[in-house]
Amino acid sequence: MDRKIFVFGHRSPDTDAVSSAIAYAELKRQLGYKNAEAYRLGPLSDETKFVLNYFQVKEPELVTDISPTLEDLDVYTPKPIAVDEPIKKAWDQLKTMSGSRLLPVTGRDGQYEGILSVSDLTDLFMENIDENIVERYEILFGNLIKILDIIEISGKYKYEKVAGKICLTSIDSDVELCDKDILVTGDEESAAKIAAEGKCGCIIATNSIEVANAKNSGCCIVRVETSLFKAINMVSQAVSVGSIARRDNVTSFSLESHIDDVINIVQSSAHRNFPVLDRNGNFCGVISRRHLIEYKKKNVIMVDHNERSQSVEGIEQAEILEIIDHHRVADVQTDTPLFIRAEPLGSTATIVYKMFMEAQAAITRKTAGILFSAILSDTLMFNSPTTTEDDKIAAQRLATIAEVSFDEYSHEMFSISTSLKGKSPEEILAMDRKRFTFGKNIVFISQVNTLDFVSIVEMADRLYAAMDEFSTSTECDLYVLMITDIVQCGSEILVAGKGRDLAYKAFGIPGNHNSIFLPDMVSRKKQIVPKLTFAAQY
Repeated sequence: MDRKIFVFGHRSPDTDAVSSAIAYAELKRQLGYKNAEAYRLGPLSDETKFVLNYFQVKEPELVTDISPTLEDLDVYTPKPIAVDEPIKKAWDQLKTMSGSRLLPVTGRDGQYEGILSVSDLTDLFMENIDENIVERYEILFGNLIKILDIIEISGKYKYEKVAGKICLTSIDSDVELCDKDILVTGDEESAAKIAAEGKCGCIIATNSIEVANAKNSGCCIVRVETSLFKAINMVSQAVSVGSIARRDNVTSFSLESHIDDVINIVQSSAHRNFPVLDRNGNFCGVISRRHLIEYKKKNVIMVDHNERSQSVEGIEQAEILEIIDHHRVADVQTDTPLFIRAEPLGSTATIVYKMFMEAQAAITRKTAGILFSAILSDTLMFNSPTTTEDDKIAAQRLATIAEVSFDEYSHEMFSISTSLKGKSPEEILAMDRKRFTFGKNIVFISQVNTLDFVSIVEMADRLYAAMDEFSTSTECDLYVLMITDIVQCGSEILVAGKGRDLAYKAFGIPGNHNSIFLPDMVSRKKQIVPKLTFAAQY
């Protein structure tokens, strides 16, 4: 119940597909599946936009690919370390880690800057430490002091970062020092001499030695219990993490990267672990090769469709939990059993309404409104032959909950949905287009419902040209367009493509024509699809 559940309709989302997804996600959340969310697979129609706006329901987020991504992995999430921390802290943190030995490095603003590995640290520890280490790496004075066992400190070093040399032994009087330099010494005489002369910025007196006139010295005096040998070795551990963090030539991945793509890169890489970032460049975790064989598929609930060709890209790589539909059962295959609710009703929204009633779940005015609209849309105000008594009963009850006038709202909604003003033939065809396979034929069927039948039929030549272009430029054998007159309850059928013989056989279109008007033909699902299915068999 904790993982996200994607609930969505088909690729050409109509009001039934979108409303049913939104409402069913709400029902699942009421039943305890808190991460169930509705999505859409394409642009919304004017009708659906009107419905959502009328009932003040948020438009579902668009999803175009459900293939598993790095977001579906349980990645390592090591605590980041800041660029200005000493590498001793990074080493201590890495020693306690299990799994990936990789630390993300962040700037002072918390933004990801690079990575740090055990090998990066050991390379530094193996270096010979000399007085010019500060020329190669940044050392914050505070970090240098932090890692030593301080007994007493007096005076102040003038710089935040070590700005000069670090002398790591007792020195002769000939060596010139300035206020930027730091002397680490266990020799009491040398320390006293340098302090008296005020020739350096800081003296770190090891082995708990006393420094004469320390309080009157012009430099910072730090007494530590640490031995000289240990102090010398710990200088490198004061280096700032940001000095050795790897920023360039680091293979990282986005949370949205497809796992198949990541596997190809990882297999050819010499590295074992890889940082994962979100879309803003923030660190999210670390993946190893092991993660890539233990990923979880995305959880999906399909509503108002069950055909792979009508669903989202990557559906074959998803874990389909449920199918809620009122269409024919087609070609979706699953590895595990699933819940299917398929009923021969006029709308998927009617099924969702019934499931609310069966679960005794609350239906809000908003949810009732979009479900009512979906039933009206899919049944063409109950004029479709797919309409059942269940659809009519559900619509009446939902209209009451939604507090809308049946006749007034229906007229307003269909006035919006059937308006084709300003739309190109290509836009009209794409408004409600679905892909089917009949025998060896790939068929696309578009349906346009209209209250202004004459105007759209006058566009038939332009629509046919657009259909013909679509057929020749895509994997389409036959294109069928239904121009459905809601008032007269009939449809003008236009056909294009090299597979027109199938349409001629199915609809009785004369061989020298590309269209025919069929009275009482208003349902793609119950009238057009069955005729094509039957014709493809003979």
